[in-house]
Amino acid sequence: MSADLLSRRDSAAVLRKVLVFGFVLVVLLCAFGGYGVKLYLAAQKKPGQTKAVRVERGDLEVKVVETGTADAVKSVEVKSRVAGRLARLFVDEGDTVSAGQLIALIDPKETEFRVEMDRAQLRGAQSGVARTRIELEQRRKTATAALRQAEARVAQIEKELGVQPVLTRTAVEQAEAALASALKERQRLVATAHPNQRTAAETAVAEAEANLENATREFERQQGLVAKGYAPQKALDNAKLALELARARMRSARETLDRLDRDQKLELERVDQDILRSRAELERAKANRIADEVKRKEYESALAALESARAGLRDVDALEQSLNQNRASVDQVQSTLNDSLRQLGETEIRAPISGVVTQKLIQEGELVASLSSFSSGTPIVRIEDRTRMRVKLAINEIDVARLRLGMPAEVSVDALPGKLFRGRVSKIAPSSTAMASATLGQAQGAGEAVVKYSVEVEISGSDPSLKSGMSAKCTMIVLRKKGALRVPIEYVGKDEQGSFVMVAGKGPGVKAEKRRVQTGASTGAFVEILSGVEEGTPLEKPPFNGPKRQGAIMTGPEEGQE
Repeated sequence: MSADLLSRRDSAAVLRKVLVFGFVLVVLLCAFGGYGVKLYLAAQKKPGQTKAVRVERGDLEVKVVETGTADAVKSVEVKSRVAGRLARLFVDEGDTVSAGQLIALIDPKETEFRVEMDRAQLRGAQSGVARTRIELEQRRKTATAALRQAEARVAQIEKELGVQPVLTRTAVEQAEAALASALKERQRLVATAHPNQRTAAETAVAEAEANLENATREFERQQGLVAKGYAPQKALDNAKLALELARARMRSARETLDRLDRDQKLELERVDQDILRSRAELERAKANRIADEVKRKEYESALAALESARAGLRDVDALEQSLNQNRASVDQVQSTLNDSLRQLGETEIRAPISGVVTQKLIQEGELVASLSSFSSGTPIVRIEDRTRMRVKLAINEIDVARLRLGMPAEVSVDALPGKLFRGRVSKIAPSSTAMASATLGQAQGAGEAVVKYSVEVEISGSDPSLKSGMSAKCTMIVLRKKGALRVPIEYVGKDEQGSFVMVAGKGPGVKAEKRRVQTGASTGAFVEILSGVEEGTPLEKPPFNGPKRQGAIMTGPEEGQE
């Protein structure tokens, strides 16, 4: 057993060596073979010999081709504005419906109960309006009668007041005038005359005191100067005389102030006596017109009654505003009832558009949420208008720049081979799909480098065989020129000065001539020549100025090498 195992190991080692040797031999043969082919091709190529083409006329056509999904231009998810249980669903997927056709029915029992409740509230509100109207009429009559009675009484008392003795009123007015004059005189004395007089007397006393003080200081100063022999005796005598004069003036000013106090006191006592006398006269005049006061009180009472009657009439006006408020409540309840009746009518779900039912989103017996500002509602069915179909495309930023609204398009559908539909570009999104998704808060993939825009192609005409969701290929003809002067795109070179071509030499060994050209439209294969060369001109490829090719096996000479 051990010898057999050793023999097998030796055989496996020999086999591995044979395989490695064979692989190395194949690699060497391929390398030498490739190098031999390269030398043969280089030997076969003569100097100055390159493949030439001629400038020719032909068609130029640029297309934008993209695949999208067919969809209806107009599609509606039918929802209910009334919540409840779906009682009946009259359509199924694939049915054709017309606008206004009854397609479903919400159980109306709850809505009918709400309608009856609103009608009861409306009857109650209308009864309140009728009751307020009757009360308003009664109170208006009562208030009007009371007002007329009060106005008649006021007019009667006014006439009685007009015949009262004029003398009584005159005496009272005279007494009041005398009292007012006495009070005014006392006010004048207290507020103006006496303060001014006292201020003048006090000012005189203050000036006399100041003069006395100055005279005293001057006398003492002169006395000191005379004692020292600095001033004559006459100056001292003059100072003594001035001092005596100042003392006399001081006594006179104080006597004047004292006399003024006595005079003002006597004057105030006299004025107070006049006031007391005037008041006594006024009281006697008032006592003589007791009858006038009684009549005046009656007149004031009549006026108060008149104002009360007017207030009662204003209360009737306030009650009329209450009637208007009740009428507004009736209108409000009527509006609620109308809304309930509308909801009752909307328990019948009707098709908003004509089309085909593509989806049935709920079954009979299920609950339906109403469509409102707080709820998006429960969709019942989806209806599509197949008379207008479109294809939604996502086209990259380079191709979308070539498209224009209204541009014709050809549409082919994989599910309908052999049919070709015509259409036009109906919509080009103003922003990319990435920006639109970011606006909606959708995260974009980090590796998505191609910027795409949403484009819609509307299909002309209608075909029952075309259905939503089918894959469709749209071809938009961006450029189409017949009989244009053209050359293959690889035969046109570019440098800092613009475009050029290499015109082939007319004989063997003659180098190609570099000639400037003006180019026009371009496709992936050809370039339009506007000027620089004529039809039939032979051209060679421009020399290759890029980096040299590198590799282990090369089957020809380097481009640009002879």
